[in-house]
Formats: sequence, C-alpha cells, structure tokens
Amino acid sequence: MPMARRVHRQRIGLLLLAAAVSLATTPAAVAVADSAVDQPGVGDQMLLLQVPVGDQSHTALAERLAHEGFEVVGREGDHLVVLGVAEDADELAATGLEPIRTDPAAPAALPLSEGEHPLPDRLGGREYPTFYGGYRTVAGHQRFADDVAAAYPDLVRKVEYGDSWRRQQDWSTGHELTALCITADAADHCALDPDSPRPRFLLLGQIHARELTTSELTWRFITELLDGHRRDAEITTLLAGTEIWVVPQINPDGVTVVEDGIEEVGLGSSSPAWQRKNVDHANNVAECGTGSSWSSNHDGIDLNRNWDTRWGGVGTSPNPCGQTYPGPAGNSEPETDQLATLIESLFPDQRGPGEDDAAPQTTTGTMITLHSTGDLVLFPWGHDAAQQAPNDAGLRSLGFRLSHFNGYTTGQPPEVLYAVTGATDDWTYDTLGIASYTFEIGSSASGCPGFHAAYSCQDMFWDLNRDALLYAAKTARQPYALSLGPTVSEVTSTRALGRWASVHATADDDAYGEVGVDRPAAQDVVAAEVYLDAPPWAGGTPQPIGVQGSGAEVELGGVISIAGLPAGRHPIHVRAQDADGNWGPVTSAWLAGS
Repeated sequence: MPMARRVHRQRIGLLLLAAAVSLATTPAAVAVADSAVDQPGVGDQMLLLQVPVGDQSHTALAERLAHEGFEVVGREGDHLVVLGVAEDADELAATGLEPIRTDPAAPAALPLSEGEHPLPDRLGGREYPTFYGGYRTVAGHQRFADDVAAAYPDLVRKVEYGDSWRRQQDWSTGHELTALCITADAADHCALDPDSPRPRFLLLGQIHARELTTSELTWRFITELLDGHRRDAEITTLLAGTEIWVVPQINPDGVTVVEDGIEEVGLGSSSPAWQRKNVDHANNVAECGTGSSWSSNHDGIDLNRNWDTRWGGVGTSPNPCGQTYPGPAGNSEPETDQLATLIESLFPDQRGPGEDDAAPQTTTGTMITLHSTGDLVLFPWGHDAAQQAPNDAGLRSLGFRLSHFNGYTTGQPPEVLYAVTGATDDWTYDTLGIASYTFEIGSSASGCPGFHAAYSCQDMFWDLNRDALLYAAKTARQPYALSLGPTVSEVTSTRALGRWASVHATADDDAYGEVGVDRPAAQDVVAAEVYLDAPPWAGGTPQPIGVQGSGAEVELGGVISIAGLPAGRHPIHVRAQDADGNWGPVTSAWLAGS
C-alpha cells in the first residue's frame, strides 16, 4: 500500500457498513445491465469486492478491514463485500484476501418505459422530476407530498416538522422536513399527541443520501395505501384503525448532493454521487472531498450514527470527513433532533429508564427505517451480539415474521455482520420501547446490488417488501404480542342460504423467515375466530371456526351467521391462536357477494 494512502486510511479510522448484504440467496431479480455508467474523466470506477472470510470470524475480519480503512458494506454468504476501486482490490490481494468476484457498484441507468412510475389514482397523469433513470428528485418528493395532501384530504395530513441543516444556515436554501400521516378520516386524527386513540406505524426513508431505493419504496407504500382504501379489505381495515406515518426523505440536503453528482459528474469514485451524510461541515478540521474516494471522505454527519443512544461508540469514526462520523454530540443535527421531537410526539414512552427494563407486551407502535444494501431485517441492540434487548423475544419474533415475506436474513446487527451505535432503531426502542427495525434492501445475489440500483429494480424491491410493510403496520397495535401468534392468509368466503356464510383460511405459526439468528420455534394452531364488520379492537363479536387437523400450519373453516346483515360491502376478519395462547393479527377480506 502506498504510504500516503496508508496514512489516509489510518486517519479516516473506523469506517463501518453503510448497509449489510444477505447471508442467504434472495429471490431472482429483474435483469439489469452489468456495466457502470460512463464517466469519462471522473476517476476510478467504484466496485463491489467480494472478499472470502475463510476460517476466521466474519465479524473480526470486518472490523479489521474497517480499521485499515477499507469500506466494508456488507456480507454475502461466506464473503464480505467491500466498496472500493481497482487499487483496493490489489491491496486486499496483497494481504492474502484476493477478491473472488468484482462487480460494478453502480449499474447503468436503464431507459424507462411508460407506466413505470406508480401514482395514486387521483394524481393520474401528473409528472414529477426524475434523475438516474427514474428516481424522483427531492423537489419531486416535496411536490408529491403537497399533491397527495391536497388530493386526499380524507386520508392524508402533511406535517412539516423542521428544517434541514442547510436551511437553518440560509432560509433561501435547504429544505423543509416533511412527514405524511395516512389514516381514514385524517382530519379528525393525526394529532401530534402520543396519546393517540389509534396505534401508529412509522416508515422512514433516505437517512443515507445515496441509498436511492429507500425513498422510492416510501412513495410506492403511500400510493398503495391511497389506492387500496375501500378497495383492498386489508388496507381498508388497517387505515380505519391505524395511523401510518411516513417520512420519505430524512436527509434531503444530502440527496440533492447525490442528484447533482450523478447528473453533472457521473458515478466515478470522486463523484458526490457517493454522499452518505448530511452537509453539515461546521466540525471539519480539514477540507473534505479531496484526495480519495468521495464515499470515504466527504462533509457531513452520519445521521444513522447521530442518535443519542450509545452515541459515539463502536461503529463510528472520529474523523469529520469519515463516512461514519457521528457528529459532536448525540442528536446534534437538525435532521435527527427534529425527527426525534416528532417521534416523541407520536409514541408514548412505554419503557423504563433501566438498561434491563422491558416495554410491556401491550406496547403499541412499530417503526421501520429503510436502508440499502444487504437483504437484512435488523433490530436492537446494535452494539453487542452478547447483549439482547429486554424485549428480544417480541423483537425477534416480529423480525422473523417480516422476513417471512421478503426473504431477508434476520438478527441484531452484530449477529449478522458487526456492531453499530447511535442508530435510529436503537434510539426509538431505547427511548420509547416501540418495536423498531432496519431493512437493508438489495444485494448482489438479487441482481440489484449497491446504493445506486437501477430504477428497474424497484418493482422487485416493492414486490418483496409490500406485505412485510403491511404486516408491520397491522401489528402496530401490540407488536410484541401479536407477532407471537399465527399468520393468517388466503381468506375466502361463500354465502349460503342468505343467513349463513362459510369462511376458509390458512393459519401458519411457522411463518418465519428461514435465515437468521435464533429463529423462533413454532407452536400448534389450536383455535380461530371470525369477526364480521367490526374487528376485535372495535367491539366486534367473535364467531369461532374450526381448525382442520393439527400442527403449526393448518386449514381453517366454518360457518358464521350473517343474519340481519344490511346491504352493502362488509369485511370479515380472521385470526388464529397457538398452543401458547398467542393470538396473531387479523387478516381481512370482503365477504363474498357484499
């Protein structure tokens, strides 16, 4: 390694993962180009280098490489994934860690075909500015938030909860920080009060600027909820009893740096397209962004290391130019501090102050923060694999329920790669006790790796994660309790003789993801019941149906009374119970013929 480069690596210090890569093969992805975007005159192409772990601990190797200045961005099977340039591959090989595979870190931006930008029905025909093959710009996201709030006043309330760092320096620059609340009769709900009569699910996107997929999935989730209301029974039931809060872009200042970098320079190693942090340069002791890869040397604070839970601990860098620099203090940045204020206005504090204090089983509230890349479902604690959160059983059960839908690997960050501190999900659980998760989306195995996945990958990402997000939202009522019970699917009904209807469904207490650490054990399904019109939390009346056979996965079936049912469409809600007495969440469908 050249001496100047070695000194620079040591000065950068500990650089930990931007996201993690799956331990397992994910479902096949859409085909994308293997070549990187042309970037003449920009510098070396950024690469994903797969480094064999061999007989050593993947955690120990990851930490060693990070200390040496390599940018470890994940794990795939028995290999670590390092973000770097061709010179990094040579340096790794010189230490006996020759990469077994090298892929472009950013695929070519593919042309769009008509109809690839989903929009809610009431906004059909609207156009929003895009970049890099289809991703909506910051300006596009802000206009979309305004438009959905105006077009769907019955379902949406827009909340401006603060100003970005750049806007605080100069009112004419930077961005407002915006959240959307989506629920039925939104004008009567969505108050900034933790004592809400409806439970809340919070979805966060693009805290790391270069992770383009994350805000796109929030856009699609918003669209799915708005189009599904009064059409899809599951979404209709969800919005009737739950508030969905979405922050599409936590870090808009950083995202504009990425946009400009891609559009004006390209995706070479010295391009601002690799901006991860916000743009706060007040703590710099030297000029950032010169002399090495932009990814490991740029202005700003890592907003996912800035939260005031174990702030500044393992997984952070003391160098203000480093990609994991946590800032001068916990919650020092307006993007985290003002979001923390919003979150504390949405969820009550349900966990005691002690390290070992568990939130009660009746805790309400679920949060997911979206990242890329890695095909992972992560949950607290992030700092030590040997220390489990007091609510580990519920956190782990819900995490594996979520990975049942998206196929990701599940565990605490240090269980599946290595440790991190000052992260969003640790703070929301630590401070309020809510069930908190990080999704890492995309991997080389999926065909859509890296932070700049081709826009054509978004359909696959959405298909994988739609049901996981909806499950998280519908368990927000009591996530630690409901996730222990069986998952119900395939609900159907048939009317008979006017006064009766037969209902059939499948219940599965083993509906857990297949890969991860300490996968929960399944129980036999022993009971099931149906609610007509009103679900159990709204005073509905249970009608039992039979469990056919025995085991963790069974068929449900029976006849319910619909006598006196008025004309119109009616939902039915089915839930099942396991042998330990745990009821799972309801699954809703429209009653046949209604």
